[in-house]
Amino acid sequence: MSREDYRTLQKTEARLLGPNARRMLEEYRWRRVFNLFECLMKDDDHGTKGAEPPLIPYIPGAKRSVVYYGDRFHGSYNHHNQIARFKGLYFYAWSNGFRNEEDAGQRVLIASSDDALRWSEPTVVLDVADGSPWAHNCVAMHSTPDFLYIVIMSEETIHDATAVGMRRINPEDAYVDMYRSPDGLHWEKAFSFGSRFKWIFEAPRLTQEGRLLCLCATKSEGPAMLLWPGNDIEAMPEFIRVPEPEDASFPYGESSWYQRDDGRILVFWRDEGASCRLYVNHSDDGGRTWSVPVLSDIPDSMSRLYAGRLSDGRYFIVNNAISTLLDRIPLMLLLSDDGLTFDQVYVINDSPSEMRRKGLLKINGSQYPCCLVEEGRLIVAYDANKEDNMVEVIDIARI
Repeated sequence: MSREDYRTLQKTEARLLGPNARRMLEEYRWRRVFNLFECLMKDDDHGTKGAEPPLIPYIPGAKRSVVYYGDRFHGSYNHHNQIARFKGLYFYAWSNGFRNEEDAGQRVLIASSDDALRWSEPTVVLDVADGSPWAHNCVAMHSTPDFLYIVIMSEETIHDATAVGMRRINPEDAYVDMYRSPDGLHWEKAFSFGSRFKWIFEAPRLTQEGRLLCLCATKSEGPAMLLWPGNDIEAMPEFIRVPEPEDASFPYGESSWYQRDDGRILVFWRDEGASCRLYVNHSDDGGRTWSVPVLSDIPDSMSRLYAGRLSDGRYFIVNNAISTLLDRIPLMLLLSDDGLTFDQVYVINDSPSEMRRKGLLKINGSQYPCCLVEEGRLIVAYDANKEDNMVEVIDIARI
C-alpha cells in the first residue's frame, strides 16, 4: 500500500461514541483541565475539585480493595496487572520492582483471594538473582481446568545515559516464556515463544471458532495478531501482521478486543503517536485477515485499555477516557449495546492520586486495567501510580 493510500485511509475515522457519551466526556475533560490548574470558571466558584453532582456518574455499589501496597522495602514499583480465576480462587499477578520501571531485579509476584476482596500475601512466580541486569515483566495470565499460566517477558536492562524512557533497554535480548502451575504456588516453564515478539499485554481469549487470540508487538515486524490453532495455549500461535497507520504508533501491542454476534472482531489500540484517541480495526474471518486501523473518536490518555463483553451481552471498554496526554487519574467504563456505539460512561476511580516514591517512568493515576468477566460481575484489576495494586468489583445489574 502506498503512502498516499495511507493518507486517504487516515481521513476516515470510526465514530463510536453516541451523543450522550460524547457530551459527558468532552465536558469532563474541559472541567478537569481547568481544575488541574486551579482556574475558577465562574464568580461563585471557590475552586472546588470537580463538579457536584459529578458530570460522569460513579459506578453504584462498586467494591474496592488493595491487593498490594508498594513500599521501599518490598518494591515501590508495581504494574502490569493480570487477573484470572482458577480452581475456585482469584489470582492477581504483576511486575514488582525496587523503584524504577523495567529495572534490574524486577520480578513477578502473585496473590490469591476467595472473594476478590481480601487478598493473600504475595508469593514469587519468577525472581531475579542479586546483581543480575535482567528484569521480568508479567504480561498475561490464563487459566484452564488443570493449569494456571503466566506469560513473562524478560529483558536485559542495559542502561544508556544518553537515551530516555524505554529506549535505555536493549530489546534484542528480550524473550517471552510461559510458566504454568497446578496450584498457583509452584511454577515450571511450560513453553517458550522465543524472541520474535517482545510484548503482549493481555491473555489470549477464545473466538467464536474456539481459537485463542491476542495481540502483540514484534521486534522488527510491527504489530501483529497471535492466532492459535485451537484452545491449547501451549501450541505455537500463527503470527498475522497488522498494517500500522502512518501517523500512529503501536510499539507495545497494547490492544484489546471483543467479537460481535455477527462474527466481526473489533480491536482497539493504544496509540503512542499521541493522538490521545483509540485506533480500531476489525476482522470478518475469525482473525485471519485484518483491516487497517483507523482513528476512533474514543478519547484515551495514552495508556493500556481492556475491551470485552459483559455476561448480559453488552460490550465494554475500560480505559483512561480523557484526551489529555498521560492524564491517567480518571479510569472509566464505557458501555455499548451493539458494540458499535458507546453511549454510557461511568467513572471507576478518579480520586486525586500521587505516588509516594518517584521512579523512572512511574506516573500518577489509576491505570493498566485487566478485566475478568463473571456472571453478573465485572472485576477490574488496575494499579494506582504504578505503586499499589487495586481491584474493583462491579455489579453489572446496577449499571
